[in-house]
Formats: sequence, structure tokens, C-alpha cells
Amino acid sequence: MNLVADFIEANLDVLVRRFSEAARGLESTQGLKPSERISTVPEYLHAVAAICRHGSTPERLETRARMEEAHINLRLRVGATLEDATDEYTLLGRLIPQLWADARPERKPGALDLQCLFQQIEEAMEHVVLLFSGDSLEERQREKRFLRQLDALAPRSLEPGTDMQGPLKPLVELIARAMEAAGAELFLVDAGGRRMFPAAHTLHLVAPPGRWADTQGPSFLGRVARSEEPLVLAQARGLEDFEREGLDATSAWSTLLGLRLWPHGDLMGVLCVGFAEARPVPPRAKRFLETLVEYLSGILDRALLMGRLSEAHSRLEASETRYRLASQAAADTVWDWNLLTQHVSWSGETRRLLGFAPEEIGPLADWWVSRIHPEDRERVEHGIHAAIQGTQARWQDEYRFLNRQGDVVRVLDSGVILRDAAGRGVRMVGAMQDVTSRWEAENGHEQLLREARTARVQADMALSQLHALLQQAPVALAIFRGPLHVVELANDRVCQLWGRSCEQVLGRPVLEALPEVAGQGIRELLDGVLTTGVPYVGHELPVRLARAAGGALEEAYFNLIYQPLHAAEVGIEGILVVASEVTEAVRARQRAEGLAATLQASEERLRLALDAADMGSWDIELATGRGTWDARFRTMLGLPAQGDILLDEAMRFVLEEDRRKVEHAMEEAARPGGSGEYACEFRARLPRPGQAERWISGRGHVHFGPDGRPLRFVGTGMDVTERKRAEEAARQRAEFEQYLVGIVSHDLRNPLSAITLGTSSLLRREELSERATKAVLRIQASAERAVRMIRDLLDFTQARMGGGLPVQCQDLELGALVRQVVEEARMTAPERDLQLSLPLAGLHGCWDPDRVTQLLINLLGNALKYSPEDTPVAVRLREVPGGVLLEVHNGGDPIASDMLPRIFQPMQRGAPGMDAATRSVGLGLYIVRTIVHAHGGTIDVTSARETGTTFTVRLPHADAKQTAGT
Repeated sequence: MNLVADFIEANLDVLVRRFSEAARGLESTQGLKPSERISTVPEYLHAVAAICRHGSTPERLETRARMEEAHINLRLRVGATLEDATDEYTLLGRLIPQLWADARPERKPGALDLQCLFQQIEEAMEHVVLLFSGDSLEERQREKRFLRQLDALAPRSLEPGTDMQGPLKPLVELIARAMEAAGAELFLVDAGGRRMFPAAHTLHLVAPPGRWADTQGPSFLGRVARSEEPLVLAQARGLEDFEREGLDATSAWSTLLGLRLWPHGDLMGVLCVGFAEARPVPPRAKRFLETLVEYLSGILDRALLMGRLSEAHSRLEASETRYRLASQAAADTVWDWNLLTQHVSWSGETRRLLGFAPEEIGPLADWWVSRIHPEDRERVEHGIHAAIQGTQARWQDEYRFLNRQGDVVRVLDSGVILRDAAGRGVRMVGAMQDVTSRWEAENGHEQLLREARTARVQADMALSQLHALLQQAPVALAIFRGPLHVVELANDRVCQLWGRSCEQVLGRPVLEALPEVAGQGIRELLDGVLTTGVPYVGHELPVRLARAAGGALEEAYFNLIYQPLHAAEVGIEGILVVASEVTEAVRARQRAEGLAATLQASEERLRLALDAADMGSWDIELATGRGTWDARFRTMLGLPAQGDILLDEAMRFVLEEDRRKVEHAMEEAARPGGSGEYACEFRARLPRPGQAERWISGRGHVHFGPDGRPLRFVGTGMDVTERKRAEEAARQRAEFEQYLVGIVSHDLRNPLSAITLGTSSLLRREELSERATKAVLRIQASAERAVRMIRDLLDFTQARMGGGLPVQCQDLELGALVRQVVEEARMTAPERDLQLSLPLAGLHGCWDPDRVTQLLINLLGNALKYSPEDTPVAVRLREVPGGVLLEVHNGGDPIASDMLPRIFQPMQRGAPGMDAATRSVGLGLYIVRTIVHAHGGTIDVTSARETGTTFTVRLPHADAKQTAGT
């Protein structure tokens, strides 16, 4: 009894129907009738079942071969490709096992039955290859032999501009022998891509000078350069001059066969093969030449790349020589820091500047850190490491350094960061300058103010660096804002994945920028993340995008993360999208599942995709623990570069604190009945003490056998150390800003109170002259402004660190309070027209009078400050259902549209050009919003040139929180 044969014969109609429905989507069956699509599949399945049940005999094998040949010949007649035809047999190989997917274990076919089935599918695909190519086994072996010989003769490197006849002539001679030709000549294009010059000839020791051909010209070589197919020149003798352009006039070739070298979609050159006699060139010879030229293109591409790397290395050595000469002539201390080994070398000027002899200086960066003043050490060390781990090209800082005698020297330290191709810092060169005298002259009593200004500049730089990091990130990043998912930010990589330019997507809803994704479930995923606040992680999510030629839909696969963003935390309500395309890897895996004969090629494509994504991979047999680890993952985890490593041995290279977490994630993935998905981030064990920890993000999938037992564990790993460090740095920077503002505000409050009391006492004296009185009044006004700024800073600190502002609600008639504040403002600014509109009846409710007064003063102050003096400022109060509505309106220039979304954020101002007398710290509107939220209310702003600017506050009658606002 053969279960495979039983399932095929019992479900033949179902199997044929499923094949027809599934094959409808294949390109090879487009436009075919159902009978043509099915072809001889039923008879072929009968033959397969007979062989599975009774064994293979010459008669049964001949019957099966006839059915295969009839089906393949039909596909040849309709223009299908070799890959199209093999895809159909791969489809059958997937559909047949689905027949027993839900059967009980004892009813499922065994390993021998499956081997018989898949062997017949593989033989059918070999039949496809034979019929499409027409090559015999001997011809394919001959082709492989010549390819191996090409590989053995391949030069290691080629430098552009040098004589290439020597290293390339053996390759061209080998191709001439393979084609059984009289000779061959290779032409390569110049740097401009327009001219082709002879590089190697089988008949010359040195390439003759002066010959070249125009790639866009009418000559034979020009036509070959523009043709995708091999071109034949049947009569090469007696050609016109324009046709012979670039060809060797001394050669006696009668027939020419030419094909261009086209690696990576760019013209590299042309190979021309000559035959002594006039002869037709069969298609098989053309195909063989295509194989040889494609292999030659790869050899030349690799050798030219190695030549460019060698040239770059020579330039680097010359640059290092110039650096050594410059460091000897420089007056300042010059240092050179190897970021990979932490070794630092110092110039001879270190003795003059700091008093240290060369033998007294430690070889590692730790020595430099230990000599930084303790109060500056953490800041400087954090700043330089943030620059190294970010994308900056330069770093600069001013700090205190302890010289050999222990005295403090204030130095200005600047450095240039050199990065590798992956953007990782590998070297840093800089100079240290003594600026003690300048600092002492400039510092004085303005030190505190400068430090606050410096902190603000550093914060702005950090924000700029973050934005630059998002743009230059090696993964696709985008930010969608609001419920319509408007594209707020999209870096170049995500635009490439979408097949759009940045101008086509920025500022537009995602369904408008990418209309083809409608109905694919993307909008529902985004809505779910925005509504629930739960991130979405998608693995190999299929999406059809209109990025193919002519706007045709192209199916692609992505690994992506939808991370919700909250306005209270990052100033925007939306979703952060992190995506990487894995289309090639997915398609490679799908082909590998049903196409065992092409497994090696599929694995190579998968490896290339992983290299492009900068990811490592592993493949583990769970029954034995034996693992296959690629070189990139071995480097990430610190595994030995060579040798077999079991899973238990590899786990010892995971940091001990994270080891249990990794084991638990693998156990969950391998749990019977589970999804099989594995995702875990962990740290690699430090190979040597003192080295920075390295984070790895692992993702994988456990494959189960027919009996439900886990068999293989395949996955990829990505080094996410930089991301982890950036997250930690951002968190520490935010905590430090809040701590600094709170400390500065408290420390300045007492001296300003003393100034205010002192000016009040002076103003009560009668003997003060008019000039002295004006001076005291100016001091008093400045001190009061500073007190208001400090109060704003304290409120800001309490709101950010304490979760909101406290309110003490009491019964209040709001109209009287508003009238009082407006009257006080009229006395303060008598020259301005302040208009007040109140309801006839009193408005009673439960509010905090002090906080409401502070709110209205801030809004009135803004309206007076940012409006022309000849325009009125209006305050309107009215009752609405459930609460009251307070409006403050002023004319003048509107608030910029790009400023409106963040006008209520800290450190923001409506107009950048205010003079120093009216300048503020930019916290007023942030505090206003906090007070409104503490009362359970809302605040909105509208601003236009025609209608002016209006801030609208809505307060409920009794919804305020007595402890702190939100």
C-alpha cells in the first residue's frame, strides 16, 4: 500500500482544480484556456501514482516522460521561460502534500513514500531544463570545466589606467578556445562611459594604441554595446570605415560574434570573438558565450573593485604621513585615538602644555579620562561617546584638565571622527589647546548664564543630530502623523522601498501617497496601533506596491515595526515606522521549499540579501544541537571564526544576565502548537574586560515536522548596539535637562528676592534724585521679569518631573476675576486698547483663582507682545454648555504654520525676532496648557493674516484635579 498514490487517485479532481486555480496567477499561464492551463497534468498525476504504487518500469517511466514532454512543449509554444515551467512543477510539489495536511499521523505518508514523490518532481524539472536548453550532460560538463578554468586564471586586482593586456590575455584566449574561434578581443569603457578601448587581444602581446569605438556610434562595436543579445557580423571583411571603428585591421577574421559586459546594469565593455571562416553561429554557441561573458564580467568587476581598494589604501598611507609631519610642526597637543583598540598616541607638545613626558602618558583613553576635572568628566565623556556613536564628523568641547602638578588647565579640545563604510567610528584625530586665559577673561559673573545657553545649544544640536540620524539610518524610517497617517518624515531608504521621491509623499496621507495599498490591510493595522497604543511587529508582511515599470503592481515583503508616538512624550501623535525589505530572502526561501535541485542557488541569494541588510544568520538542528553560523553572526556573538559549534556552546557567548531570557524565547518558539516565531534582544558576552557591551536583535522561526516535533531553528541576527546606546543617551539627556532647570531656578530665586526688597526700600526714600529713581525702577523691572521667568521654570520643572501643576479649586465668580486682570493690564500698558466682553450674569464655578490669573496674564502678555501697538487686544468670556469659554484675540502677523503644531511645547516662541527686553524662556504657553489641563479643560489656537490670532480656553465648571494636572 502506498499512501501517496492513494491520496492522488482519491483526490485527483480536487488536485487538478487546485492546480488550475493556483496556476491562474502564474505569468506563464496568462491568456490560456482552462484546458490549456491543465494540459496533461491529470495523466501525469496518474503516471506518478502508478510509479509510487508499483515501482518504476521502463514502460511507466516512458509514459510519464511523454506527459511531461507534451506539457513542456505547450509551455514552449506560448513563450514561457524555464523558470515559469519549473514553477508549475514546484506548485504541484506543494499542492500534493496539502492533501494529507489534516489527516491523522498514522494516515500520513512515510519518508520513503515522500522521497519517491519528490524524486519524480525533481526529474520532471530536470526534463524542463533539458528541453529548454537543449544541452546534453557532456555539454554542461564542458561548460563547467571552462568556467573553473576562468576562475583559476582570474586576476586578484586591476587598477584602472594600467596596462591590462598581461592579466586579461589568458582569459580572452581561454574564451576563444572554448568558442573554438580563431581569436578574441576585449574592449573596456573609459570613466566617461562613452568610449571603448582595447584591453586584451589574443594576437598581440601589447594592445595597439590609438584604437577606440564610440558606444553610441553606428559601428559594429557600438551596436554590440547597446544590444542585450549577442550580435553576429557574418562578413567582417571589406567593411566601411565607420563599421570597422575600433576593430583590429590586421586580424583576418571573417565572422564576428560580439556581446557586451553588463554587470549591475552598467556597461563595462564588449567581448568580440572572431572566426576565420564565414559561418553561421548556432543559438547554443550564443548561449554559451552569454554564460562565459557573464562569468567574465563578475571576474573583472571583482578585480577592479580590489584595485580601487588598493589605491584607496595607498592614499590613506600618504594621508597618515602628512598627519605625522603636521603633528610635529603644530604648537598644540595633537592626539590620535584608535577607537577599536582604545589606544591613544600624543604629540611631543604634551610636555609643554601639560608637563607630562611621553613615558608618563598612559597608552589608553582611560588615562585621558582620569585627568579630566571630576566635575567635567561625565559631561565630556558622554559628549565624545555620543558623537562617536552618532553620525557627527567632528567633536569639540571645552573642559578643565589636571596637568602634571595637579593644577587646573582649561582646554579647548577638537577632534575629527573617521568612520568605516557602515558608519561606525574607527579612528579619531584631534588637537588640545590651552584657553585658560581667554576663559578667565570672558567668564566672570556671566558663567551661570553661559552654562544655561550652552545647555540649550547642546540640546538643539542633539535634536539636529537625531533628525540627521533618522535621515541617514541604514534602515527605512518614516513617521505618520494623526488619524489620517500623514507622512511627517520619510528618509531616503523608505522612499526607495516605496518607489517614490520624498517630494511625492511628504505631507500627504499614506493612502494618498501610496493609493495601491488600499484594501491590503495596511490602514487597519495603522488604525489599530494608533487606537490601542500597542506596537505592531510584522514579519515578512506581503505588500503590493506600484513601483515596477509603467506603474505595475509588484509584490514585496517587509519586516516592519509600527511604534505608537504620543504627543506628551515626543510632541507628535502618530506612528514611527521601521521597515526593511526582505523580498529577495522570502522569495529565495519559497523557491527553496519546493525546489530541492536549486537549493544551493537559493541559499546564495539569501546570503546576499542578509549581507545587504547587515544581518547574520544561523541554522540549528534542534535534535542534535548542531548549528551552522555565518561569518557575520560569528563576529557579532564573538564565536570562533572556524569550526563546528553546538547550540549549548554558542549560548556561553551570551551575557549571563540575558542567557535565561534567550533560552525562554527559544523554548516558546519551539513549543508544540505555537507559532514558531522567535524574537529576542540580548547582549553578547564581553570578550575582554573594559570593552563596551554589544546588543544583538535576533529573529527566527522554528520549523516543525509532520509529527509536530521541532526540527530546525533558522534565524537572523542584527547588531543593534548603536540603537540601544542612542536610546540610553536620549533618556539620560532628558533627565539632565529637567534636573538642571530645576536647580538653576531655585538657586536664582533667593538673590532676586533680595534685589526686589532692596529696590522697594530704595524707592521709599525721599532723597533719591530723578536719575537714581529711574535706575532703581529699571533694576526692579528687570528683577520682576527674572522672577516671572524663574516662576515659569519652576512650574515647568514641576510639570515635567512631578506630572503636572497643583490646583486649589474654590467657588469663584470668573467674570470679576477676568475684569480685575484686564484692569491691571490696562494700568501696565495704558497706551494699548484692551477690549473686554463679559456676560450680564455672573459665571460661577470651581476654579483655582491664582492659576486662572496666571493663565490670563500669560495670554494677555503674549497678545500685547506679538501685536502692533495701534491694534486692539480683545478678551471675551461667555458661558457654554458644561463650562465657560475664554478667548484672547489680537491682530498682527499670524503665527507661522509650521509653528502652530508645537506652539504649546516648552522652549517655543511665536516669533523669532523679539528684542532682548521682551525675550522670555518660551514656557508661557506650555504652562498655560498645563493649567488648562489641570482644570480638565482644553485650549486651541487659530491664526491667520486676515482674522488675527485667537487663543480659546474651555474650562468645565467643576472638573479640576485638586492634586496635580495632567
